[in-house]
Amino acid sequence: MNKVKVLVCGDVEGKFQTLFSRVENINKGHGVFDLLLCVGNFFGDTDEGLEPYRNGKLTVPIPTYILGPCSAVQVALYPHISGCELCPNLTYLGKRGLFTSSSGLKLAYVSGIEAESDTLSHHTFTDKDIESVKNACLRGQTNFRGVDILITSSWPKDIMLGDKGCSVQIEPNGSWLLSWLAAQVKPHYHFSGQEGVYFERAPYRNHSFSGSTPEHATRFIALAKVGNTLKHKWLYAFSLAPIDQMSTTHLYQETTDQTDCPYTGKMLHPSLSMKQVRPSQFFYDMDSLTDEGNQRKKARKDNKQQHKRQPPKFDQESCWFCLASATVEKHLVISVGSESYLALAKGGMVPDHVLILPVGHHQSLSTLPDAVEEEIEKYPLRTSALKKYFKKQHKVPVFFERNYKTSHLQIQTVPIPHNMAGRLKRVFQENAEQDGLQLDELPHHTKLSQVAPPRTPYFYVELPSGDKLYHRVANNFPLQFGREVLASEELLDMADRADWRDCKATKEKETELAKAFRCAFEPFDFTL
Repeated sequence: MNKVKVLVCGDVEGKFQTLFSRVENINKGHGVFDLLLCVGNFFGDTDEGLEPYRNGKLTVPIPTYILGPCSAVQVALYPHISGCELCPNLTYLGKRGLFTSSSGLKLAYVSGIEAESDTLSHHTFTDKDIESVKNACLRGQTNFRGVDILITSSWPKDIMLGDKGCSVQIEPNGSWLLSWLAAQVKPHYHFSGQEGVYFERAPYRNHSFSGSTPEHATRFIALAKVGNTLKHKWLYAFSLAPIDQMSTTHLYQETTDQTDCPYTGKMLHPSLSMKQVRPSQFFYDMDSLTDEGNQRKKARKDNKQQHKRQPPKFDQESCWFCLASATVEKHLVISVGSESYLALAKGGMVPDHVLILPVGHHQSLSTLPDAVEEEIEKYPLRTSALKKYFKKQHKVPVFFERNYKTSHLQIQTVPIPHNMAGRLKRVFQENAEQDGLQLDELPHHTKLSQVAPPRTPYFYVELPSGDKLYHRVANNFPLQFGREVLASEELLDMADRADWRDCKATKEKETELAKAFRCAFEPFDFTL
């Protein structure tokens, strides 16, 4: 069992030479470490101090990974907010996600601070970001033990509870969402910065969701600012073996200072029940176009007074997906029929990820008029245009629809290599089980309208085998579930593309991709 040597530092705040000189000295005295993780603010007011490392005058001594901005003013210092290499050996991980090192360590990360409003920002995170990280960590893991390391800019809320030896005299701005995430992904180590102090909590036992299985302990460590004048510890060195390679005896071995889990109540609930952030509405975004805010509050109040809330009304001028709407991004459109059209998915998982949509305004597959349904079926049937098109590339399409927090039908169409088709059904069912969802198998001849009356929220997937899987949504449902399953390690193995927000491209690039697909698809297009 090979151990990985890791260094972690607190807020760098532009003191790059102080940090990297110390790392070089440690390497000389203790042998070369495998990687360096930086939590908190990496840049100061500018990024000028990084220029010698960019032009090669100075070098970053070991592979170094950093988190993103914690304030709006620092956003501009990151050239690609979704993650990028800043210079040789220095990588910005991105806003949030799961990274697996070459040595097998699984590193979950969340940049920035918890959002105080529904406004999306590059320096904040929301419940959707946190759910995405949790799903990336658990996806495809039938016997999930936990992640090796969790790094977050902010502290988790209530982390000091139950630690009788705590001597830190501050009240950290802890994040409830990070506490929930830590409870779900059970990191072996959790590191944070931002508060300017060094704090190493006594190891705490992770909560057992099954109530019977043993759980390993998590060590939470907060680090001070690099080169601080108070001489507080800002660099932490340790070695560990990947958690999946550890023996059960070693993993569950207790220490004399071990405490109970500091997280309680809803922090331990397997799903978040917080309000959902409403992102912008484009082809890639299936969230409701009218997440009405105050109007919904009023509707709930009216319901209590036994007044029936009326469903929202939409028109083609206000819908992002009705083809007659001025807001449709027509550079993404591939093919247009009488009742339906094909468009490139914005923020697609793969370059040929497309959407099938009705031209007019229709909510879901289960409520389509016969004429619209008949034409839309020309796209997905086994002998249809898309299947013929993908077959020539040795791929098969997976079709899925989420009729939950949506307003206009979108059939997501994602091609996968042909040799993966046989495992699709099992992977979908296993991932549904991990999320506490029930995927029912529908008979091949069954229409959705038979099982989903109007206004019924659901998730539906049609597999290349012809199998149809259906989940009726009762409470919360992971909005990116279909993408997350396909992005799992057993299928496309691209966890970093499970969320459309990580996959955005420029309009020029989108136009180029749409043109390429349109040309390649032309021989199969039944509308021509």
